[in-house]
Amino acid sequence: MGKYHVTNYEQLSFDDFNQPTGLPINQNNRWVVRADNMPWHDLEKQYAMVFKSKRGPKPLPFRLVFGALMIQQLLELTDEETLEQIKENPYLQYFVGQSGYVYERPLSSSTLSRARQRIGDAEVLAMVNEMEALMAQKGINSKIGRQH
Repeated sequence: MGKYHVTNYEQLSFDDFNQPTGLPINQNNRWVVRADNMPWHDLEKQYAMVFKSKRGPKPLPFRLVFGALMIQQLLELTDEETLEQIKENPYLQYFVGQSGYVYERPLSSSTLSRARQRIGDAEVLAMVNEMEALMAQKGINSKIGRQH
């Protein structure tokens, strides 16, 4: 295996997500439910295989990258708009694995674009579709974005 090392991943609990005082958050929100039902660790193992070289900067966390790409696919957004939506929405920040709400972009649009290119558009779409099928199997019909 290359530079990317699979993290000793534990799902951040909803109760541990740091919210500014007075900002209520609903644990039944569609993005929270989806995040809590995603097989992040299993997907991350596949992601690690993309990074065979030990050279270059350390890759970004899988949940951040794939979460952003999944949001982008489901909502049919540009790189710029995807990152603005994540910046402005605590539910999306929870979905991409942030430890709490911060009003800033978690990565740059060029980084998101390079990550998508490295994984491959077809592979990203296949992974998103696979996760959508998994959510449907679990009875999670969130009515997010595009219709299948």
